[in-house]
Amino acid sequence: MSEGRPLDPGWLDDLAFTVGPPHLSMGVRALGDEPWLVADDHRRAELAEKRRLTRERPEEVFAALPGTEAAGGQVLEAVVSWLGTQDLDAPGVDPPPTHPLARAGLIVQEDLCLLRQHDGAWHLDAASLDFPSHWRLADKLGTPLDVVHGPVAHYGDQLASKVDTVHGRLRPGRPMLRRNWTIHEEDHLFAPAPAGWSANAAHGEVHPARWTLRSERQTLLALPDTGAVLFTIRTQQVPLGVLAARPDRAGDLAGCVRALSDDLRAYKGLAPVQAPLLEWLDSVAGGAPPAAGADSGP
Repeated sequence: MSEGRPLDPGWLDDLAFTVGPPHLSMGVRALGDEPWLVADDHRRAELAEKRRLTRERPEEVFAALPGTEAAGGQVLEAVVSWLGTQDLDAPGVDPPPTHPLARAGLIVQEDLCLLRQHDGAWHLDAASLDFPSHWRLADKLGTPLDVVHGPVAHYGDQLASKVDTVHGRLRPGRPMLRRNWTIHEEDHLFAPAPAGWSANAAHGEVHPARWTLRSERQTLLALPDTGAVLFTIRTQQVPLGVLAARPDRAGDLAGCVRALSDDLRAYKGLAPVQAPLLEWLDSVAGGAPPAAGADSGP
């Protein structure tokens, strides 16, 4: 690897650059021996950023409906217990937030979403959300999951019933794990605005290697007694340029982008930059793009 090139973050092989149809899959699996949460070298900076956002934009990064305090308390207990197993201190916050879920969200790098089942559906009823990827908590609080995921292309016909089934089958102490991926132009962790690209990026004047490959490591954990589900989101990102050292993964991503449906490509915000993105990925992968009409995947 040449000097100055960003290092492989270690999770590139976890990214499922799959092709469809079907275009969507939950991709959940049992956590097994993997850690529930992840603490790394970015911990100090990310917790400081969470505290800054709480001071400056409190209503944007935390919200909770009445009656979520008990489940929030369970989350706080679980988070503090996990920190103890990792020999990590729970940093103090002054003044401490009133809601226990808000306190929990300030001591781990993950965002924490609390889901409750009522009125025949699972609802997003509370969240500590500092690092959203193109969505706003105020727009989703209190809504069922089909509304939360409403903008996701193909969600209703390919994923909604599977999501409900998975949530209903969760059991305390047996968390599930999944990942997703997206590409942003900037590297801001707090990114609630809808997906968009500058004119320079769309015209290929900003090199794709400078864009950001962003992934969410997500876990689902059923909470005892309250019946709620905790959905954790650990946002991890690196310059897309890391793929220069991984031509295999660059080729996988190129194949995935080509195979996206028009709706899913639009949802991911990749339509305006597909041409420069694929040109760069193909150059890294070392192969020519498939001929027009060629089968791009199973």
